[in-house]
Amino acid sequence: MSGKIFKATFMISVLGLLPILASVRASVDENPVISGESVELSIEAKGEHVKFPKIEKIGNIPVTEEGSQRFEHFENNRTVVEWVKLYAFTPERSITIPSYAVVVDGKTKKTSPIFLQVKNGGGADIKKDFRLEIESDKKEAYVAEAVRVVARFYEKKSAPVMNVEFLPIHYENFWVKRIGGEKRYVKNGYLVHEIHYLFFPQKAGKLVVEPVSVKVAVAKKMRDAFGFIVRRPIWFTLKSESIPLQVKPLPPDINLVGHFKIGAEAHPRSVSAGEPVELHVRVDGEGNIEDYDPLELKIKGVTVYADKPKLSQKYSHGIYRGKWEMNYVLIAQKPFTIPSFTLRYLDPSSGEVRTLETSPIEIEVKGATQKDIPVKDSKSKIGSPEPKIDFVKNSWLMLAFVFGMGTMYGAVSLARFLGRKQKKRPKKIIKEKEMLQRVLPYVHRCPDAAIMAENLYAKIYEGKPVKIDIKKFESLMSKIDGC
Repeated sequence: MSGKIFKATFMISVLGLLPILASVRASVDENPVISGESVELSIEAKGEHVKFPKIEKIGNIPVTEEGSQRFEHFENNRTVVEWVKLYAFTPERSITIPSYAVVVDGKTKKTSPIFLQVKNGGGADIKKDFRLEIESDKKEAYVAEAVRVVARFYEKKSAPVMNVEFLPIHYENFWVKRIGGEKRYVKNGYLVHEIHYLFFPQKAGKLVVEPVSVKVAVAKKMRDAFGFIVRRPIWFTLKSESIPLQVKPLPPDINLVGHFKIGAEAHPRSVSAGEPVELHVRVDGEGNIEDYDPLELKIKGVTVYADKPKLSQKYSHGIYRGKWEMNYVLIAQKPFTIPSFTLRYLDPSSGEVRTLETSPIEIEVKGATQKDIPVKDSKSKIGSPEPKIDFVKNSWLMLAFVFGMGTMYGAVSLARFLGRKQKKRPKKIIKEKEMLQRVLPYVHRCPDAAIMAENLYAKIYEGKPVKIDIKKFESLMSKIDGC
């Protein structure tokens, strides 16, 4: 890049000595060029405010933006501002670079078209010291199954390489994830650049992993305008072969492929009416775990709060592993059963659909009358249709499950749940939070406790100027058992 900016600086310096002929101008660094060599297109504009065109392709050739630079120089006893925008592309045959519109200080100017002559041969002498290859670990895969693709670029250690750049890849019908950074090592007299990708096919049929491209700059000695010998980068692009891939469809209602396990834990399993139960569900496995999407947890007569799921993934020793976790808070006035969580996935090694289930979890709620004790439904599962929830309508019971979240995550997580991230909290706020946690378990059966909780909540989390009488609070707590 520094060589390009130097060249641009020199070009502007020379142009600054010439009369002003036009406010915009396009040029290429070489013409003609050898097939496979990178061409640099420069667009220059004189003006304080310049908007350059966004060029993604010239013909069907991808174009990358190489940056821009602003210069100032004196011209006819006044300061002139000039901008240079650089683009790069690699043509394989002759092409006409079209005219482009440039907005300069609110006025639209156009560059002149440029015919670029591309010659065959010559590039082979440069490219003989390099090669690029890709390989995949599968020739057949299921939709959404991870396919590991490795790209390797080989350069002879004696080659005068200045820079190597793997170009971004954009493939239709695949979701592509690059794994880790570039690895470099020496093998058989070559310096090897290695990149790992995971390809996840998005549809069934005969697909093709298109070639990977690498842009290479090699040093070439030449004389500059002042007669000095300089090393100038000559850019060219190498492409690998493509890889055919046969993709098989997934069975109906299956979107996970790999090997997984699932577990669910709840605690405590015995609570008083209105007290929270914490539920933690975890899925571990090898495969496209990010596609796991369980049905909503619904339990009749139970208020359910679901936190956002947490997903972590890593690629190690050729295996793509992940962990999916989700936390719930459950609040009820009578005993209930947490139903089974069901996970169904395709085992690619056998081609069979496997089904995993967690065990139902019984939760005892103390203080419930005999009529509150529900009839057990051992067939209820997460993943099968559930009856509509009859949510508890008491608004202060909703505050009670906030208390449960505070218990589960502590003050920091409660603040996150309420959208109030704070590095340091005043002691007064901490004291009032403790007061709120003390009174919340009683809001469902004591109107005075509900009012106190409402005032504390409004002051702490809504910022309302509510006055809290500590003496009144302590008096309430001392007689609250009589409510």
